[in-house]
Amino acid sequence: MQGILTPEQLTDTIAAVPLLVAVALIFGWKRWLGRRRHVDGKARLDKVVIYVAELEGDDKKGSHRTNIIRSLQREMSDPIQILRCGMELRADESGDPSEDATSAIRKARKYLSDKKADLMIWGQVLAGPPQVIELHFTSSAQEGADEARFSYDEKFRLAGDFGQELAIALAAAGAQQALPALNSGIYVADVLVPIAQKLGELSASPPAAMGPAERGLLLHSYALTEQAIGEERGDSDALERATEAFRKSLLEYNREDFPLEWAAIQNNLGVALAIRGGRENGTEFLQAAVQAFQSALEERTREREPLDWAATQNNLCNALSALGERERGTEHLQEAVRAYCVVLSAQSREHAPLDWARTENNLGATLAALGNREEGTESLKDAIQAFRAALEERTRQRVPLKWAMSQYNLGNALQALGLREGGTKQLERAVQAYGAALEERTRERAPLDWAATQNNLGNALAVLGERENRIERLEEAIQAYTAALEERTRDRVPLDWAATQNNLALALSILSEREGNADRMERAVLAYRAALEEKTRERAPFEWAGTQVNLGTACEVLGRLDEAVTAYTQALEVLTPEAHSEAHARVSGDLKRVLAELGRGNGVVEP
Repeated sequence: MQGILTPEQLTDTIAAVPLLVAVALIFGWKRWLGRRRHVDGKARLDKVVIYVAELEGDDKKGSHRTNIIRSLQREMSDPIQILRCGMELRADESGDPSEDATSAIRKARKYLSDKKADLMIWGQVLAGPPQVIELHFTSSAQEGADEARFSYDEKFRLAGDFGQELAIALAAAGAQQALPALNSGIYVADVLVPIAQKLGELSASPPAAMGPAERGLLLHSYALTEQAIGEERGDSDALERATEAFRKSLLEYNREDFPLEWAAIQNNLGVALAIRGGRENGTEFLQAAVQAFQSALEERTREREPLDWAATQNNLCNALSALGERERGTEHLQEAVRAYCVVLSAQSREHAPLDWARTENNLGATLAALGNREEGTESLKDAIQAFRAALEERTRQRVPLKWAMSQYNLGNALQALGLREGGTKQLERAVQAYGAALEERTRERAPLDWAATQNNLGNALAVLGERENRIERLEEAIQAYTAALEERTRDRVPLDWAATQNNLALALSILSEREGNADRMERAVLAYRAALEEKTRERAPFEWAGTQVNLGTACEVLGRLDEAVTAYTQALEVLTPEAHSEAHARVSGDLKRVLAELGRGNGVVEP
C-alpha cells in the first residue's frame, strides 16, 4: 500500500538519521567557517564602508577582530557600514618590513576598489601581556596607511584613542576621495555624486571622537565635491550645499589655530559664491564672494604663500569682473584688468603653465567685457590675444573643459569684433570657435554651458545670415536658439531664457522679412512677449526697452499698429533724450510713422 513504510524501510530510515545529522553538522560548520572568513554583507554605495580584515595572531574564534568591530559600532554612526574581510594582511611576511607593508597596502587598496569600499582596518595581535593590537588604516584613495597600537580597557574594549585614530583616518580618507573635485579641467561629476552622498551623511553625523580639525576637513571635502558637481552640471542646489558646508567648516577651522586652512576654505567659499552669482540675478552672491576672497588674502599674502596668493587674487579679479559686467560703468572692470596684470607679473608660465593660462583666460574675459562698453576695438583685440595665449597651454587633451571654456570665450570676443568691424571674417572664426567648444561642452556633460554656447553660436549665425543674405544661416541660428531653450528653461535660468527668447525672435523676424512668411513673424511676436515676462523694466530697463522696440517693429510688419504704438511708447519711457539720445530719436521716428499711418495727426502722443 502506497504511503506506508514497512518495518524494514522504517529501520533503514532511522539508521540514516544520524548520517543526515552528521552531514548537516559538517555542512553547517563549513558554512560557519565561510561566514567567519568572508564578508558578512555587500558594500552599499550610499554608505562609508569599513572592512575589517582577519588579524595575524588572532585566535580561532576571531575574538580580537570581533572586539574591533564592537569598538567601531560604539564609535560610529548610521552613515557607516562595517563588514568583515575574508583575508589576512601581513606586514612581516618576507622579513622586509617596508616591502611587506607596501604589498599589504596594495592588496588592501585593490580589495577596497573591487568592493567599492572606503577604509580597511588590518594588522596583528602582539604577544602580551599586556594585550596590544597593532592596526593599519588603509584608504581606497591614498597610497600609504596610518599605523597605531591600541590596548584594551578593563572591559576588554579597545582604549579611547582608537576612536581618535579612526576619526583621523576617516577624515583623511574623505579628503583623498574628494581630490577629483580639484581636477576642474576634466569631467568629474559622475564620479563625485556617490562620494558626495557618503561624505554628506558622514559630515552630518560624524563619529563622537572626531575632533574639530577632522570635522572641518570632512566638511571641506564634502563641500568641494558638491561645488564641482554644481559647477559642471549647473546644479544650484549642489552649489548651495557646498556654500553651507564651507561655512560650517570655517566654524571648525578657526583662523587663530588654523590660519592657512581657514584662508583656503575662505577662498573655496568665494569660488562657490561666485559661481552662484554668475548664474543668478543681482549682485548679492558676487559681493559675498569678493568679501570671502579678501578675507583669504589677509592670510594668503604674496610673501607667505605666493602661489596661493596668486590663485586667490585671480579669483578676486573674476568676481570683480563679474560685478563690472552687471554694472553700467567700467570701474570694476578696469580694476580687475589691473589686478590680473599684477597676478601675471608674479606667475611663471614655465613653472605653473595652467595657472598662467587661467589668468590669461580671465584677463581676456574682462578685456572683452570692457571692449563691449568702449568705442573702438583695442580691448577686444587684446582679449582675443589673451584667449589664444591661454589655449597654448589649455589644450583639449590636457584640460578638455577649460579648453572648451577658452574656445567659447574666444568665440565671444571674435563675434564682438566682427560686429564692430563689419564683414564676415571674424564672425566665421567665431562660429568655428563655438563649434570647437561644443565638441566638449555636450548637453549631457554640461547642460547650461552647452546651452550658452548654442545661444551665442545662434547670434553669430544670425548676423552672418543677415550680412550674407543667406536664409540657411538664419535657419541654423533658429535651430541653435531652439536647442538652447531645451536647457535654458524659465524656471532654471529666467534671464538667460528671456535673452534666448529675444534672440530667437530677432532671427525669426529677419527670416520672415526675407521669405515674406507671416507665420514666422507671429512666432517672433510670441517670443518677444515671452522674453518680456522675465526681462522686466525693473530688472533690466535698457534690455526691456530694446525688446519693446523689437516687438513694436514685428507688430508693425504684421499690421497690428495699435500694439506697435504701445510697444514704442513704453520703450520711450526708458529711452529718454537725455540718457539715450540716438535711440530716442530713432524710436520716436518709428512711433510717429505708425501714428501717421493710423491717421493720428502729426504723431504726437497726448499725455
